[in-house]
Amino acid sequence: MSDLFKGVTLERAIDRKATADGRPRVDEAVETGVSAWELRVFGSLTALHAGRSLPLGPLRHRALLGLLLVRMGNVVAAGQLVDELWSGRPPRRPIATLQTYVSHLRRALASGGEQGGVRARVRHSSPGYVLEIDPELVDVHRFENLVDRGRQDLAERRFHSARDELSRALALWRGDPYLELTSYGPIADENERLEQLRLTAVETRAGACLAIGEADSVVTALYPEVQRNPTRERCVGHLMSGLYLLGRQAESLRLYEQTRRHLADELGVDPGAELQGVHADILHQRLPLTEPPVSGGSCVITDRGADLCGPGPEDAPRPAAAVPGPDDPPTAVPERPFRPPQPAAPTRDTTGARRLPRGARTRGVLVGRDRELAVLGDHVLDALDGGSHLTAVLGEMGVGKTELVEELAVRLHELLQEVVWGRCTSGEGVPAYWVWAQVFRQLAVSRPEAFRKAEARFGSLLAPLMLDPESGRRSLSGEDPSARARFLTQDAMCETLLSLAAEDPLVVVLEDLDQADESSLELLALLRTRLHCEPLSVVVTADDTGAAADLMGGGAVAEALGDSRTRSVRLTGLSRRETGDLVSAQTLVEVPDEVLRLLHERSRGNPYVLHQFIAGVGDPGLLCDRAVVENALADIPVGVRQALGRRLAVLPGPVLEVLRCCSALGGAFELALIREVLGGSTDVEAAIEAATRRGLLRRAAQPPFLLSFRDELVQEVLLGELSGSDRARLRESVVRALAQRPAALHAEYEPGRERPRRAPRRHSTPGDAKGAREPTSVPPHPA
Repeated sequence: MSDLFKGVTLERAIDRKATADGRPRVDEAVETGVSAWELRVFGSLTALHAGRSLPLGPLRHRALLGLLLVRMGNVVAAGQLVDELWSGRPPRRPIATLQTYVSHLRRALASGGEQGGVRARVRHSSPGYVLEIDPELVDVHRFENLVDRGRQDLAERRFHSARDELSRALALWRGDPYLELTSYGPIADENERLEQLRLTAVETRAGACLAIGEADSVVTALYPEVQRNPTRERCVGHLMSGLYLLGRQAESLRLYEQTRRHLADELGVDPGAELQGVHADILHQRLPLTEPPVSGGSCVITDRGADLCGPGPEDAPRPAAAVPGPDDPPTAVPERPFRPPQPAAPTRDTTGARRLPRGARTRGVLVGRDRELAVLGDHVLDALDGGSHLTAVLGEMGVGKTELVEELAVRLHELLQEVVWGRCTSGEGVPAYWVWAQVFRQLAVSRPEAFRKAEARFGSLLAPLMLDPESGRRSLSGEDPSARARFLTQDAMCETLLSLAAEDPLVVVLEDLDQADESSLELLALLRTRLHCEPLSVVVTADDTGAAADLMGGGAVAEALGDSRTRSVRLTGLSRRETGDLVSAQTLVEVPDEVLRLLHERSRGNPYVLHQFIAGVGDPGLLCDRAVVENALADIPVGVRQALGRRLAVLPGPVLEVLRCCSALGGAFELALIREVLGGSTDVEAAIEAATRRGLLRRAAQPPFLLSFRDELVQEVLLGELSGSDRARLRESVVRALAQRPAALHAEYEPGRERPRRAPRRHSTPGDAKGAREPTSVPPHPA
């Protein structure tokens, strides 16, 4: 949602001088670099001076600044600030603590002053405090001004100017406003108000784009918005109009029917008059494909008696009644899908244990993971209360490990819980402790004072992962290869993390642990031995396609994941019903059951693989055509092929050789046949055992204990790596091995018993359900 209009940054290529009517640009000073001081609300609350982030301090310090900022220029009573900061549970000396927070903010904001001046200050004014700042230095103020000007331009039929102003406004939206502070009531209300204003800006920009014939950009921008706001009738109306103007009338009408049913099921109401009018216009083809309709920032409305082929929109304004004014309130929007309308405050069950807030905002569509999210949340909260401290999220590539942990982080933010991230990276040139360096870098910014104390205490021991927040340069010290020096460095890192967590509980996320370097794994092992009733929780993600140590990059990973104190959350593929839910949520298309079955079987419920196949279909409307879907499923998407190729590339040479041989043997094969085909040059048994531990092969539980690939996509990728001569050589070896067998054993491999291999991609039109398939040869081994 918040990333939807990142692409709008291309609009910065638009003229930066002034708008058509000569008015100065609101955000011109900031974009041209004239102002060296800025306060950013979108995303995390941040104060910048000369491109450097000012040390605003821990979460409650930033919350104090946010509470003053939402009432910028107005005095907020001290007692009110205490109530809002501590939610009825203030410290022993609340006013003194509040004064300490104010003093810290004053120093932080003054550190960004220029030539003795202060761009923003917190001033005492009885009975409380007030934030004094030039509104033009706050991104949310510039956003609101740009939206107001865009709506005014649209009302005055300056469509190009309206589009440009609103594009600049939406480019300022770097993320949900006050992202980490929405558990505070006034800030949550401001967050919701700004979200409504953003939706209004999206709708108004779409109306301007439709008026100047940019229907394709409207469809691209509004598809995800309608997905997240299915009852936002103005968005739906614009999307319907855009689809119609692109010649996709059937999709437009289908979208209206879906919206009508959703409104009836969820709210018990019919679509409003505006949306019904758009529907009628499309049914009767009143929206001309050659001349886009004029939009007033709500649903597209056409004057039945107007001459749409008359003067251009910039030259001949319509009567004011035909275009809603800039002050029209936006349509009320209920809670988004996958965000239940329940309180977002932390809750406790009857035993007093903390629970994740159910109403927390989710970053996107997360289908079929409610149970796993609840279990993971319980593990993390238990760790922060002194329980088991290491939780592993395991699953194959693309199954949704990162999405699950990101959703957990969003909900932990609702509990005012800080979460820091690191991503393991393998390859040449990656320094030691790289994943921990990322963690410490974030802590140096979010907790500067505590971090400076740790630096002063341990000095050069922390040098291998220090990143100076002032200069951005990495500090390197002379390397001491001795084991004692490594241990002292790791001990200093552990002590730093534990001391920071003691001041304020901390959650550390380490992604892709199977890619971690040896030093990072050693540090994790040492840290695990030091976690006794400490408010520190470590969450790791790893590929579980094999639990053996040789897959996970070393014994340290296997040791960490196999420890009796480590808790695991294992993700598998989505069920067929959940696959259907995900397809519907992503495409807004009701896909037939038989097509869903094909998508689910081919992707095995893996969300990433499923998305790649859907992208291969192209137009979501074509998902209703089984022939088109079958045609798309015949090929492996490039992204999936590359991901599986990277997974296979790290295998030992003998294992890869045996797997390539297996890929040419059909759906099921026996160990003896592989041994006969490859001869004595390879230890087939050891290679098969390694591939089985890695989750690439599986063995049947019943005689004759045939082997098969767990994922047919892996088999197809391996088969595609074989040259024509290699395939011919393998085929000859199979025929020769079968010819030497007794007739009774050879009968098992009759060609008639085998599964036909997937047909290659055929080229057909959407309506061609009987397109001819290319003939495929049948290998002489069982399937």
